[in-house]
Amino acid sequence: MASTTDPAAAPVEDVPTTEDKYQFSLPVDDVGKAKVLRIFSIRRPHMRAFHFAWFSFFLAFFGWFALAPLQKGIRDAGFIDGLTNGSRFKTQNIIAVLGTIIMRLAVGPFCDRFGPRTAQSLLLSIFSLPVFLVATATKYWQWTTARFFIGFIGAAFVVTQFWTSIMFSSNIVATANATSGGWGNLGGGVTNALMPLVKKGMTKAAGGNENRGWRLSMIFPGIALVATSIAMFFLSDDLPQGNYADLLKEGKKKKTNPFKAMGKAATNWRVWILFLLYAACFGIELVMNGNLATYFSDDKIEAFGLDESTAGLIAGLFGLMNFFARSVGGILSDVMAHKFGMRGRLWAFFFVQLCEGIMFVVFSRIRVLGGAIPALIGFSLFVQMAEGCTFGVVPFVDPPITGAIAGIVGAGGNFGAVIGNLFLAPKKVRGISNGFRTLGFIVIGSAFLIPLLHFPQYGSMFLKPKQQKIVEDIADEVAEEEAAAASQ
Repeated sequence: MASTTDPAAAPVEDVPTTEDKYQFSLPVDDVGKAKVLRIFSIRRPHMRAFHFAWFSFFLAFFGWFALAPLQKGIRDAGFIDGLTNGSRFKTQNIIAVLGTIIMRLAVGPFCDRFGPRTAQSLLLSIFSLPVFLVATATKYWQWTTARFFIGFIGAAFVVTQFWTSIMFSSNIVATANATSGGWGNLGGGVTNALMPLVKKGMTKAAGGNENRGWRLSMIFPGIALVATSIAMFFLSDDLPQGNYADLLKEGKKKKTNPFKAMGKAATNWRVWILFLLYAACFGIELVMNGNLATYFSDDKIEAFGLDESTAGLIAGLFGLMNFFARSVGGILSDVMAHKFGMRGRLWAFFFVQLCEGIMFVVFSRIRVLGGAIPALIGFSLFVQMAEGCTFGVVPFVDPPITGAIAGIVGAGGNFGAVIGNLFLAPKKVRGISNGFRTLGFIVIGSAFLIPLLHFPQYGSMFLKPKQQKIVEDIADEVAEEEAAAASQ
């Protein structure tokens, strides 16, 4: 029986009700949010926004991690002065994800105020510049500065999740969020698999000059980012009813104060638990995207010692699981919510996060390639399912400020990546694998934060919602009074 304890998420504050601006191609709720997800449609506004949301994040991820599978070769060849230093090499991986924390915190309230279409277009166009400019770096400080600002583009994830949250109704929102986020994250796997091949082709075109080859390779993600940002701005919509700027001008939507939205989100303790949980799933994915190719290719560190292209392809398997794995997490969250309400979402989340940690520990202990690959795939499945489960809960925390909440929770992923990279010690024998094992146990521990999540209107893993308890108490009192009257 469907639960009444997880009702449709309250519509985002000040979103106008459905009007005849569009003949919606999908069935919608009373505020115009789509109640189904039709993957093969590109009709405006819902599915057009969905496809721009995931594809823009895919390209952001591709540009963000384009250097990850190339950096060992760049380091070993000495193309960047100072990168050969072991501690500096580890530090630049941390710097690459550090900038995203700042931008994810900022872009959430920006979405609440100006809308996702404008936010995403600006992110992709502005931060395509360091993607181009990193190709001109010759010194360590130039390289790390470019990588820091490239990291800002990772905030595209927050916009993606906000966009699908305001386009799709609560019965399908976890699936929509997970699918858009997962297909976007797929960029991490594709870049690991594709960039070594792009570099090989550009090196051949440059007459065998590898230094020129990797630099020319960065043109591809840069151009794709600019072209997509322009198309998205002119060919998509912020809301089912149109764009923020037009609705504000027509008086159909009130302005949101981004500072108040961020302040309200920052004082909600549930947001910070989700921040830590996302650090333990998406943060781990970022750690793996930045280190797996090196883990499999650097024979000074681990037991595999594969060539750059092979290591990149195997590392790419981790990200390629995003094609379906994160969606599975979102679907599981929606299915469990349909049957058990918010309690179902949280139990699914707990199980998946726990399995993620267990599989991480297992993967860290395997030294044979034939065993490492299946373990990596299983681990990746649960990592990305956990991400889908996280954003199956986010839209229900406080719907009017979903952008600010998504920004804080999304920043948790990058916080997790920064902390996670600190556990890896490439100069020591089996240092990375020991760091992986430690992180696996931390992920297992993080799962036990989920029972702490309690929503008065929805309940938690073990407690019923307060409203339901009040109704049950009243019903019990009426029954007792009726029984007493009957006995008299």
